[in-house]
Amino acid sequence: MSKKIKNNSWHYGIVAYLIAGYLYFVGFFTKFIYKKNQKASDLDNNQKVIYAFWHNQQCFLLYPYRKKGKISVLVSMSSDGEYIARSLPKFNMKATRGSSTRGGFAALRGLIEDAKKGYNPALTPDGPRGPIYKASPGIIYLARKTHLPIIPAGVDASHKFHVNSWDKFQIPLPFGRCAVVYGEPLYFDPQQDTKVLCDILTERLNRATKEAAKLCKKGK
Repeated sequence: MSKKIKNNSWHYGIVAYLIAGYLYFVGFFTKFIYKKNQKASDLDNNQKVIYAFWHNQQCFLLYPYRKKGKISVLVSMSSDGEYIARSLPKFNMKATRGSSTRGGFAALRGLIEDAKKGYNPALTPDGPRGPIYKASPGIIYLARKTHLPIIPAGVDASHKFHVNSWDKFQIPLPFGRCAVVYGEPLYFDPQQDTKVLCDILTERLNRATKEAAKLCKKGK
């Protein structure tokens, strides 16, 4: 964002309402398709989890996740992140601020505390600056501290456009299909190297995203 706006600016509030209104409109006129890996389906309905999804897919999930219970989303400290943070409460979600470059450890501590309070942490393991479609170690640290399984959520939509950004950020359009695929849960294993766990999560997220794309094309 080329122009900085103070955090208390009324611009943030107005844009947040516009974002929420648009995504509610799109969500209402979108057919959602859900698919779960068998191991994800076997989890107890009351089981708390960590939701992981790629940075450029986050707009697809706000509408369908609005009724999924208590969710705390990691949002960057950037100006763009301020818009998302103010939009989240309109979808019954909480924003925890921080990123790998600004306030990262404090944010992870916030997510850990939220997990103790019954929230499901949610974050983009390739955000906020990439590399795209590659999980970073922060989410593994979170899983180690909370003992919660990571659920990789792959998302795609038949009607969308891409923003000219590092992650080719995706904006959903109405009157199409949106597929959400939950891949195989990843559990923290102290015997495995963090990089190995990041690679496993990366592979499962990419696989779930490819499956979501296929479901959108088939329309099933």
